[in-house]
Amino acid sequence: MTASICLPIKCTIELSRILLTILWSIISRPPMQFSVIFPAYEEGPNLRANLPKIISIIKKLDVSFEILVVDTVTAKDDTPEICRQHPSVRYMNRAGGNDYGDAIRTGIQASTGDYIVIMDADSSHDPNFIPKMWGERNNADCIIASRYIAGGTTDNSLPLYLMSRILNWTYRLYLNIPAADVSNSFRLYNGNQLRSLHLTSSHFDIVEEILIKLFIAYPNMRLLEIPSSFHRRNQGKTKRNLLTFIFSYLKTMRKLKSFQVRAKHATLKQSAF
Repeated sequence: MTASICLPIKCTIELSRILLTILWSIISRPPMQFSVIFPAYEEGPNLRANLPKIISIIKKLDVSFEILVVDTVTAKDDTPEICRQHPSVRYMNRAGGNDYGDAIRTGIQASTGDYIVIMDADSSHDPNFIPKMWGERNNADCIIASRYIAGGTTDNSLPLYLMSRILNWTYRLYLNIPAADVSNSFRLYNGNQLRSLHLTSSHFDIVEEILIKLFIAYPNMRLLEIPSSFHRRNQGKTKRNLLTFIFSYLKTMRKLKSFQVRAKHATLKQSAF
């Protein structure tokens, strides 16, 4: 009888010890400092070449980090296998659909870092620029790798360059955004601020939506642009359809203007009381 009573007691004590060990490991684990989000759509060859470089660069910063590769809803190439080769890489499938906006939302919601960098997986964004952004993290809530301030460059074709400049100029004036490069997705964000946003855009226009909604939610947000270089992709084909690109940007511009107007009216009502 005594032995039969002692056995459950010993099991309970052992189970409690295991649970306490697990709980302590979670509590004592240092918070994630840095998340890097890669939207990926058949980018296997580029990821195979770029992930080792990026991991090596971030390790030199001596921070806790995670790399989130957000693939299509169903993998279309060997991206899952490539990601499994790197313990610091979290592979996931985008939720909602296969559009760029779906990938960005999925990555943001899954991220845990105090700071978040979003960058393309096609080699157009130079990973060597990450330490510069990280070094300025205490001076701004959003840091843009800017092609269009002094020292910035892009090797896009002339038609794409002109279209991009017109787009940025229009967004900057129409939406009163204090930035020269509002369409480059290569940015570093305050993680908590970015995760607090409700984002709805489906395509590449989500990049502008993020910026506008940050200013609406955080009027005193600190914005910093650092000159950077944009390169053409090394491998694969671009996923940007020109007509879809133009239509979605015009549609989003109108939508974001309405957000600004509503936010301004709400502020005026609050100040009236």
